[in-house]
Amino acid sequence: MIAILISSGCKNAGKTKAENSGSKEKSETTKNCFSKIEKEKALETILGTNDFQMFLHPEVEGRLPVKMVVNEFVTPDLKITSHERPVVFKDSLILPYGDILRLRITEMDCTKMVFSYSIFYPMEGAVLTGTAKKVKSEWEVQDTNWGIKD
Repeated sequence: MIAILISSGCKNAGKTKAENSGSKEKSETTKNCFSKIEKEKALETILGTNDFQMFLHPEVEGRLPVKMVVNEFVTPDLKITSHERPVVFKDSLILPYGDILRLRITEMDCTKMVFSYSIFYPMEGAVLTGTAKKVKSEWEVQDTNWGIKD
């Protein structure tokens, strides 16, 4: 099983570092920064990239459905699929550590409809970073990089 943890932040001014999103005001803005549909499309785009599939290994038994941890950005009302199966939303407290795929929003610009993210998969010790950007009416993933977490 795969689980994804997404943490994010966004200011009224448009651009912020995610780690500065501690106040209630910023928390509310994070929820409202992107519409439900925009979050669904952006997350499905990330989950559908070839680079993400290197993490997922959907051919390995037990890797599907993708399990995603609920937080401010990822809410249980989202309708997201991966490999034609609905993503399952879970509370982070019930997931085993090795199966948690952590996706963190590191920077978000609400005005330009773009955010940077990093994904860490403890089971494989690998990190994937990238940027999701809305271009015209479609979300695209750009600047994807791989690395090994030390």
